[in-house]
Amino acid sequence: MTDRTAALSLVKQRLNRLEGDTSLDSYLEARIEAAEDYVFKRGIWTTASTRDLMLVVDVAVWMYQSRDQAGDMPLWLKKMIRDRWLEEVRPRDP
Repeated sequence: MTDRTAALSLVKQRLNRLEGDTSLDSYLEARIEAAEDYVFKRGIWTTASTRDLMLVVDVAVWMYQSRDQAGDMPLWLKKMIRDRWLEEVRPRDP
């Protein structure tokens, strides 16, 4: 599970919003939850790792910035999701 407090702080930084500006916090928190759900439904169980945190942040920011635009997810983000999914399904060494 992603640290949502850290995720909110990082999303605000990516969107160039001040940490003290709480006017969109509930909306951004909902976007973070939606981003976690998005990657979960693609077979990724998020952990407390920095990599998973940044994946959720990147998906949340993409969702926020593209909410009124037509178009597909950027290739770099699709690749991050695919690479993380491959780690999930790859058999682990004993």
